[in-house]
Amino acid sequence: MSAPPRDPGPSGAPAEDGGEAQVQPLPADTCARVVAIVRPVRLDAVIEALLPLELRDVLVEPVRGYGRQKEHLDLYGEGPGEGGFLPKVRLQFVVAAGQLQAAVDAVRTAARTGRIGDGKIFVHAVGLR
Repeated sequence: MSAPPRDPGPSGAPAEDGGEAQVQPLPADTCARVVAIVRPVRLDAVIEALLPLELRDVLVEPVRGYGRQKEHLDLYGEGPGEGGFLPKVRLQFVVAAGQLQAAVDAVRTAARTGRIGDGKIFVHAVGLR
C-alpha cells in the first residue's frame, strides 16, 4: 500500500520529492504576509522578481541562522559566520490573495541556486478590517 501524498502546507516550500508545492488559496477578502529567508547574494534577484507585482512595502533585514546545510558547509565551500550561523536576509511583505501564488513563485525562482540552504518561504493569512 502506498503512503498518502504529503501535504506541503501553505508555505509554498518545495515538496520533499523536489516538486513544486502550490500555495493553498485564500479567501478573496484576505491578504497574506509572506516571509522569505534567502541568501544575501540572491536579494537583488528576488527584489527584481517582485517588481512586476508592484508591492507597496517590502521589509528587508539581515538575519543569521542555519538549517540542513550546517552539516554540509564543507561540501559547498561555505564557512559558518559568527557563532556557527550563516548570514541570510529576511524579506517580509503583504500581498492580496490573488497575487499570492505569483509572489511565492517569484521569490522561489529568484532565490533558488539548487544548493542546500537556498531558504524558506512562510505564508501567513492576514484578515482585512
